Amino acid sequence: MEIIEVDERDSSWENDCPRFRVYLHGSGPDATHGWTSTHDLTDCDLLQALDWAQREANGQLTYAIALVVDDGELARHDPEHGRGLVWLIGRDGNDDPGDADTRDLRLADAQRRMLARRRDPVGVPVADRC
Repeated sequence: MEIIEVDERDSSWENDCPRFRVYLHGSGPDATHGWTSTHDLTDCDLLQALDWAQREANGQLTYAIALVVDDGELARHDPEHGRGLVWLIGRDGNDDPGDADTRDLRLADAQRRMLARRRDPVGVPVADRC
C-alpha cells in the first residue's frame, strides 16, 4: 500500500450514481479460477455492494467488485471499448498470475486475499446491509 497526501480540490467532477460490477467465482479451495457469474449493482454504495457480494458468495465462492466507468470520449472513437473497470475489491479471479502476460505480484496477492475472505468476511455495519 502506498499513501500519498493530496489536495482534495484537484478533482473537477463527481458521480453520485455509481455502477458496481460484482464477479462471483465458482472457485476451488486454493484457487480463484472457475465459472463466473457477473452482476451490475446500482442505487447502492460500496459497502452495500460488498454486503450483497458476500451474501451471494456465502463462504463458498470468491468475489471481486469493480467500479464501472463509461468513457464517452473513447466510446465516440471506438464504441465497443468505451466501458472500463476500476478494481475496488479483489481482481479478476480467472487471471493467471503465473502467466507470462499477466504475471503480477499484486494480482497474486489480491487473489490470496479473495480466498481468505471466504473464511473471514469483511464486517459490514447493520445500516449498510442489503
